[in-house]
Amino acid sequence: MIGQVQPLYQHRGQPLLDEVNALRAWLRTRPVDGSDFLFTSQKGGRLSRSQFFRVFQAHAEAAGLPAGKRHPHCLKHSLASHLVAGNVNLALIRQALGHRSITSTMQYVGTSDAQAAEAAQAALMRLY
Repeated sequence: MIGQVQPLYQHRGQPLLDEVNALRAWLRTRPVDGSDFLFTSQKGGRLSRSQFFRVFQAHAEAAGLPAGKRHPHCLKHSLASHLVAGNVNLALIRQALGHRSITSTMQYVGTSDAQAAEAAQAALMRLY
């Protein structure tokens, strides 16, 4: 499927407007090379998975991510963490992550001891 987007999973959500706008801006500024690919290799061909992974790792390192989190899947974990921190309903997080089962979503949703203690304290304060 050269020249086409090859999704790794079925997207069930709405387009993310900030990302769409960022891609449009990139397309306006990128050099015209006649390629059908969004991101190209230095030779103008398609970026292989390993090339993309290396580019991602370089940017993740520059952003200060720990070595164990320098992979594209960390973006999904990051989204889940931000939604949880924003007190977004778990069913909405499941939908945003594109999961069919809430069980899959629970793998992304970690809470700290401090968060658990704070939630318990708040619940008890509402009772008394």
